[in-house]
Amino acid sequence: MVKNWRKAGAQQPVVKSIGESLERPGADLLFGNTEGLRDTVMLRLTDVVPNPYQPRRHFDATELQALSHSLREVGQLSPILVTPHPTEPKHFMLVAGERRWRAAEMAGLGRIMAHILPAETNTEQIALIENLQRVDLSPVEEAEGIRRLIETHDYHQEEVGELLGRSRTEVNTTLTLLKLHPDIQRDCVTSHSEMPKAVLLELARMEPAQQLPLWEKAKRQGLTVREARDARARQEGGGTPAPKPAKDLTTKQFLSQIGRMEQNLAQGAELLAQSRDQLSSKERQRLADFRDRLLDYAQRIDSAIG
Repeated sequence: MVKNWRKAGAQQPVVKSIGESLERPGADLLFGNTEGLRDTVMLRLTDVVPNPYQPRRHFDATELQALSHSLREVGQLSPILVTPHPTEPKHFMLVAGERRWRAAEMAGLGRIMAHILPAETNTEQIALIENLQRVDLSPVEEAEGIRRLIETHDYHQEEVGELLGRSRTEVNTTLTLLKLHPDIQRDCVTSHSEMPKAVLLELARMEPAQQLPLWEKAKRQGLTVREARDARARQEGGGTPAPKPAKDLTTKQFLSQIGRMEQNLAQGAELLAQSRDQLSSKERQRLADFRDRLLDYAQRIDSAIG
């Protein structure tokens, strides 16, 4: 039953803490299981204030228009999450659902369904996790959100991966995008959010000043991962493009070679550990590039095995 919050009486805490709600089975505040939540309420749109910690910085007008049309025709199927505003009485701050809130305003609706979380809720953490799990952020916004989780809550990459249901490798690879030139990061958020993540990763592994010419090419006529990788090898000074995979290699053949590849890597890593003080700066850079490629391959394998 949907209620008007002004008639609901004094607000009662939903749970003792947001941590309890996330850990207790059956009390999922983000994905629809409302055990432990107070009744759904109707809030005036004007009483809801956007969250300053919202990871998404760009809202696509076409997507908002489509969502606005859906709200008019079908209605609101999923309540937003809010918490009492810390300084404005009888107002609420968005924790999750700003796209729905904006679309409702665009649709001319005066009220919106909401679940009210307790005032002590860690709104920044919940907003970040909700967006990183449910909203199609641009790759750069995703990287910024992960970095904010790490810096604000002193998490390790493994802990962030557990929160988001991702591997440490995927988290580490995504954070590489923060090495992109600031102009590229801005474009990826505002006007070129569809640029493939794999291409952006190749650019991020270059020096910032070297990224811009390739980025202009990518915006004008597109850029494949192979082209970006070859360009990076050339810019690193006489490097040779990465070898093309054998066209006739089958999945079964690749799997049969894993043991030999693992043995070679293990032997190579042991040799490097013994000669680390003898490596030149160029050799160290080659190893760093190889490590980044391994992380990229590891992410693809994670995707393949689910």
